[in-house]
Amino acid sequence: MTAIQLASWPTYEHYTGPLGLQTLTDIVGNHYGVAVEASERNGWGQWHRADNKAVGMDRTVATGTGYIGQYPRAVASMYESIETCPDDLLLFMHHVPYTHQLHSGKTVIQYIYDSHYEGAAAVEQFLRDWETLEGRVDDERFNDVRTQLEYQTGQAVVWRDAVSRWFHRASGIADASNRVDNYPGRIEGEAATLAGYVVKDVTPWETASGDQAVECPVAACTATFRFAGPSGRHDIVVRYFDVNTGAARFRVRAGDRTLAEWTAADRIPTRRLDGSSSSQYVVRDVALGSGDTIVVEGIPDGAETAALDYIEIQPHAERKQ
Repeated sequence: MTAIQLASWPTYEHYTGPLGLQTLTDIVGNHYGVAVEASERNGWGQWHRADNKAVGMDRTVATGTGYIGQYPRAVASMYESIETCPDDLLLFMHHVPYTHQLHSGKTVIQYIYDSHYEGAAAVEQFLRDWETLEGRVDDERFNDVRTQLEYQTGQAVVWRDAVSRWFHRASGIADASNRVDNYPGRIEGEAATLAGYVVKDVTPWETASGDQAVECPVAACTATFRFAGPSGRHDIVVRYFDVNTGAARFRVRAGDRTLAEWTAADRIPTRRLDGSSSSQYVVRDVALGSGDTIVVEGIPDGAETAALDYIEIQPHAERKQ
C-alpha cells in the first residue's frame, strides 16, 4: 500500500499531462475529463500551445511571459535554460519541437507516448496489487477500493488513448512502439452490425476511439461483434458512455449465453459523450471460439442513450500474482 500511495501522483501525471504539460482536462467544462484543446484558444488563456511542430509554454524572461523571473536568481537561472531545466517541468517552462531530446535521451513526442502507456499500465498494476490483499482486509473496504481502482484503470486508458492520439495526429510523428491508433482485439461500435444504434461523432474527437460512437435513439438496440481471434479464455472490455441524464441498461451475450448485465448509474459530471462519461465494464474469463458473436444490448433511459464506443477482447490472465 505504501508503494501504491507513493507512486500514485507521478502515475497520474504520466497518463494525463507529463513533462509539465498538465491542464489537459476540460477546463471550459467540468474540469474532469480529458479535452486536450480545451486549454487553448478559449479566450481565457493558453497552457501548452501545441501545434504541428512544437509544444510547451514559453515562460522565460528572454523570449516568453517572464514568469520564470519571479523565482530566486539561482532557481530562475536553472529554469531559464533549456539545458538545465528539469525534464518534468520542461513544457511548463519552454516551447520546444517534438523532436527535442530530453536529458533522458528520449524525444519529447516519444516520452509523451511512452509515459501515457506506462502510466495506464501502472494503474492496472495498482489493481493487481490490491487484489492480493483479499481476505487480509475487511470485505467492505476491499470491495470499495477495488471498485475505485477498476474505475481508475478504465479512465487511465481513456486518457492514454486520447492524449497520445491527439499528439500523434498533431505532430505526424509515429510512436516507435507502434501502439498509438493500433489496438489489437478492439472492435469499434461503428464497425459492428447495428440494429437500432446509429453512429454519432464525439466531441472532442480524441475521447472516442475512432472519433465516433454509436447511440440508441429508440427503445432498445443491439450491436453485434464477431470475434476473429483464436479460441480460448478471454476478457471482454465494453467501453460505453455513462452520462448523468438517466440510467441506461446494458446486457452482453455470447451466442445464447448472457455474460453480464449492468446499469449505467454513476453520477459523472457530464451530460454528453466525452472523456468524462467514457466508462468500461469488463466481463472476465469468457470461453470464446473463433467466429463467435458477441452482442451488446442497450436500453436507453431518459436522455442517456446507452451509447457504445467499442469492445476489446483480450486473452484472459489471472488477476492475482
